[in-house]
Amino acid sequence: MNDLTIPKVWLLLGMLLLGSPPAQGLSLPPGLQVQASLKRATVPACPKEAASGLSMRLEKGRLHGQLETLSLDLTCSRSQPDNRSAEAGEPTDALSLLLTLPAIDFQVDTLTLHLPEGMISGPAELHHQQQHLDVIWQTDAGATRLSIIPEQSGWRWQGELPGWLLTPSLQQPLTLSGGWQPEQPFTLQVKGALPGPLRGNWQLALLAQQANGQWRLQPNSHLTVDRLQWKNLTLKQLKLMPQGSVSLHQPWQARLSWQRGQWQRQSLPAGSLRFRGEPGRPPRGTVVLDLAKDIQLTGNWHYDRQLALEVPAQRLPAASLWSWLGTWLLLPVGLAPQAGQVQLSLSVPNLLDSQQPLIVQARLQDGQFGYRDMLAEQVAAKLKLSWSQQGLRSLGPQAVSIARLNVGVPITDIHAALQWRPKGPWLSGLTAQALGGQLALSPMALTGTLHGELHASNISLEQILSYAQVDGLTGSGQLHGRLPFLYDGEVSVTQGRAHSDSGWISYQASQQLVETGETNLSLGLTLGLLSDLRYDRLTATISMARSGEATIDSSLKGRAPVMGKMHPVNFNYHHQENLLQLLASLRFAQNLSERLPARLQGGSE
Repeated sequence: MNDLTIPKVWLLLGMLLLGSPPAQGLSLPPGLQVQASLKRATVPACPKEAASGLSMRLEKGRLHGQLETLSLDLTCSRSQPDNRSAEAGEPTDALSLLLTLPAIDFQVDTLTLHLPEGMISGPAELHHQQQHLDVIWQTDAGATRLSIIPEQSGWRWQGELPGWLLTPSLQQPLTLSGGWQPEQPFTLQVKGALPGPLRGNWQLALLAQQANGQWRLQPNSHLTVDRLQWKNLTLKQLKLMPQGSVSLHQPWQARLSWQRGQWQRQSLPAGSLRFRGEPGRPPRGTVVLDLAKDIQLTGNWHYDRQLALEVPAQRLPAASLWSWLGTWLLLPVGLAPQAGQVQLSLSVPNLLDSQQPLIVQARLQDGQFGYRDMLAEQVAAKLKLSWSQQGLRSLGPQAVSIARLNVGVPITDIHAALQWRPKGPWLSGLTAQALGGQLALSPMALTGTLHGELHASNISLEQILSYAQVDGLTGSGQLHGRLPFLYDGEVSVTQGRAHSDSGWISYQASQQLVETGETNLSLGLTLGLLSDLRYDRLTATISMARSGEATIDSSLKGRAPVMGKMHPVNFNYHHQENLLQLLASLRFAQNLSERLPARLQGGSE
């Protein structure tokens, strides 16, 4: 049989089959066999639609159908049932051939379904039931089921398909529905589970409009995820929407936003990502992460069975970045950068592969941090982290340095190493120079509450006394010790210890104080001992409350002048002082010249 259009096929099949036996209830002789075939049929109103190799046979009272190829176009206009062609006097419905056949099953060697962008093709079964078409594709990924229902001059549909048909990363089946009418947007709704290692369910609602021969996504198209989980990150109420009318054949833009989130146990603020894409294969483009008004990270992405992301190194103001971190992290109260730049970069070969970590690198340069009224100058840091299912991990050395920190006395040449462990950041190897000696901090976890121990060695007693700014008080020696401390917003010290060997202390009292000592035996004896006290061993215990109130109990063993001669002495000294206020006073260079003599206590043997 030659190529025929749909109206001609209509008449021919009616003559061969004498109507529809199953539909009309006709009783045919069991031995009767009728066979019809069609080489090719086309639909003039829908150029993409065609059928070839159609054969039908009536055998043992049942109709069987076979098609070599069948092409359907869900974006082609259909006529109303009562709309007749002026020339042929027959309906011009796009699928009128199949819609008017009896309720039989067709085997289709190659069924092609044309969509606004792309098509689906493969062997299929077609179940034709009056005005309802059920299509079943058999694929390597499983069966795809689609019900196509004519409606007015268009279509509506619903069904289920394997997610693998869209991308190998989608392992779960997808449900879909939608519809189309002439001059109206093509609609498609799809629901499914996010691909691993992402967790959550997604819903896609697409509206596409044809203009100038191209299909364009409309601005109210959107992809929503109520709750997304990735590694230790949770984001809620995500929405991805195109920015304006979008064609995949032209550069496009989209925005991904979320309302709130959580990282480990820490709440995250709302945020957004702006995507830009370029036409071509594989898909690629840029992404802009909007953290705050003046904080943006710009990177590149591409998808070629793997979703790769790279954010090259770029500079951000340290103060702005710290301010953003403060909107969701519990940062130390009073600590804030006043200057500096942070150079930040990140990359991941495949966001959809749970075995591929996200690499984050950060470098702080020329930083300046203030803590209350203290100032850290020339702060530098270098971090390289790996973020995977196991959480954050350090890669290589993580260095931190501070050129100068003024706490009342200058602390210089501060160096430390940072390490990110499963439970959070860890500080180790901190060393510094202060008061002519060295300071070292025991390794500790950087949490909201800090437990540690400060070790001091070769601290100059002469410099300590000089900062006391007491006229006539001098000394020499080197102090060593340790101060166990706790920081929970305020600093406290418990049972700190210090010692020194072979040194001296001298206090040359003013004339007025000397005259007072002549009538006060205890004060006169103390002033005499302190005029030239040479110790062999100095020990002290130090404790300080969170308020800064400190208690120092010291003992000195050595020699001191008694009645004009040097004698062995044990000198015990009990002192109470608010060290935090003292350091604050030193920072403001207040005069403490009368402080030590007025509070001097002790005895001798």
